[in-house]
Amino acid sequence: MISVRAALDIVLAEVQLVGSERVALMQARGRSLAQSVHATRDVPPFRNSAMDGYAVRSADVAAADGTKSVELRVLETIAAGDVPSRRVEAGCATKIMTGALMPEGADSVVRVEDTSESNGTVTIQRGVADGANVRHPGEDMRTGDEVLLNGRILEPADIGLLASLGNATVLVRRRPEVAILATGDELVELGEPLAPGKIANSNAYTLAAAVEEAGALPRVLGIVRDTQQTMHAAFEDAFRSDMVLSTGGVSMGVFDLVRDTLRELGCNERFWKVAQKPGKPLSFNVRGSTPVFGLPGNPVSALVCFYLYVRPALRTMLGVPQRHLAVVQARLEEDVKTAEGLTDFVRCVLEPGLDGYRARVTGTQSSGALRSMSLGQGLIVSTPEARVLSRGSVARVIKLGEESSVEAPF
Repeated sequence: MISVRAALDIVLAEVQLVGSERVALMQARGRSLAQSVHATRDVPPFRNSAMDGYAVRSADVAAADGTKSVELRVLETIAAGDVPSRRVEAGCATKIMTGALMPEGADSVVRVEDTSESNGTVTIQRGVADGANVRHPGEDMRTGDEVLLNGRILEPADIGLLASLGNATVLVRRRPEVAILATGDELVELGEPLAPGKIANSNAYTLAAAVEEAGALPRVLGIVRDTQQTMHAAFEDAFRSDMVLSTGGVSMGVFDLVRDTLRELGCNERFWKVAQKPGKPLSFNVRGSTPVFGLPGNPVSALVCFYLYVRPALRTMLGVPQRHLAVVQARLEEDVKTAEGLTDFVRCVLEPGLDGYRARVTGTQSSGALRSMSLGQGLIVSTPEARVLSRGSVARVIKLGEESSVEAPF
């Protein structure tokens, strides 16, 4: 049985970066950049007005201070997209709209709220400094600037940034396909009657959602019955994907056939059993370049193992530097019993406060109680030496749903 950190190191050493593809900008949100992006133009590309008002020479309006005003002759009106036809000379102004190209001669813009216009003359109540309310070329981005780094997950603002640079498409990492198999004669599909001794196939749906959230493509292959022939056929199909996840069948029962099946199919088992709770009977294998995870069958164990090992592996395949979930410090609101000799991941509710986070256990920590994951926002991390984490002490907590760490959380 190996440590949690040793298991993670083995997993991350085995996964490989997936290839790239070019996609339309409207399909790029949430995707991982396959190369850094450099500005190919200045943004904004020209000097323009930051608001509706009047383009002026600041020297002409310096005397306007709220108690006395200045009158200027209006030369023309420039809308956004128009090109000015006249230079602003002394004693003159040009009416201008937000985003419009600044006319020659003008160095600033007086906002419309500080003016009144009548019969071709504008009255300026308050003057402005040189450069006021003017956007300059390259103020946001300059040609050649590195504006988005390789591996970045594209957010809405990034999409707009790419559009402002004129990019109709973008090179991103291909989304790895993940085959998901749920093993066990006790499983039934949704919609089927739940006979005595049977349970619903929840793991496939949980993992499919987790795979999708991680940026990959789930390929759910359905229930795999506990026979050698059925398992051989299912795994052979699964190996066509970039990664394989199976649930159940990796412990020491008579019908736990997954490890033997993978061995017979040419997989190299890198480890089996990790010193953790929940999720100790985890099997990690490699077949060629394909990582194969034999996850435990208990729903909580499967999902916790996904967060600890599978998700960082997928993010590594996508080239994302921040591949681990965030870790915060939280003060415990109760004593927390932990498993001796194991790294225990205790499901908890996180409550932010003025002095930081506070954590309380979600209730039962049974590995079959999936509701404890639904209720929780974090996993309290204990050390193998700990027996009890005392109320009032500060613990490390993996924050579910928030990815921000380059370093492993344990």
